[in-house]
Amino acid sequence: MSLSLNNINKSFGNIKVLNNVNIQSHSRECLGIIGPNGAGKSTLFKVISGNLKQDKGDIYFNSLNINNLNINKRARLGIAQSFQKNSLFLEMTVKESIMLALSHKYKITFKMLNSLISNKAINNDAMEIAKDTGLYDYFDTKSDNLSYGLQRQLELGIAISCSPKLLLLDEPTAGMSPAETKDIIKLIKNLSAKYSIIIVEHDMDVIYELANRIYVLDRGSLIFEGDAKAVKNSELVQNKYLGI
Repeated sequence: MSLSLNNINKSFGNIKVLNNVNIQSHSRECLGIIGPNGAGKSTLFKVISGNLKQDKGDIYFNSLNINNLNINKRARLGIAQSFQKNSLFLEMTVKESIMLALSHKYKITFKMLNSLISNKAINNDAMEIAKDTGLYDYFDTKSDNLSYGLQRQLELGIAISCSPKLLLLDEPTAGMSPAETKDIIKLIKNLSAKYSIIIVEHDMDVIYELANRIYVLDRGSLIFEGDAKAVKNSELVQNKYLGI
């Protein structure tokens, strides 16, 4: 078991956003979370990452209770997140961006970035990450000159730079062309062989292609859990989410 959410509740004023949510994520499993707008998906991700603290319930990561750990401490334990909107330093190259992310792993401060570039071990690590994320041919390209799809791939490269145990992917294909979506699906499939992944995604074809198991949220409550075939065949999911 990689991550376990037990009876997670979260409210904002009188509005209950998460209601007794129970989720279990296993090692090297790609888990999908779907639901209509307002279902509580983004809030759930924030609770997992440590951006928000739940009102009730417990979160365990590799058997450790992380209820009281902030986002930085959870990151050090191995929880990494890629956000829906790009948050890159556009003036930096792919190489520099990945090296900056690796500086956290190697405990080197930002002021010593020049020394990073001359560090053979970090250069090799950065090159391997670039290969893993399909960015090797763009190693010296500034982020601003990358296509949107390649920028998203760089986001994933930055996320895996600290060797996380769990990747949280928030709408990884949002705004992508069909060709870019195909590329990112292939990339995430490759990453799922090395990392546990939880993905929130509106594109059901992407979810069906990637997720081993799928949880369905509706108004803060889990209403269904199963594999792609079970979700496709569920009348409850069709009525509540797919609108069939």
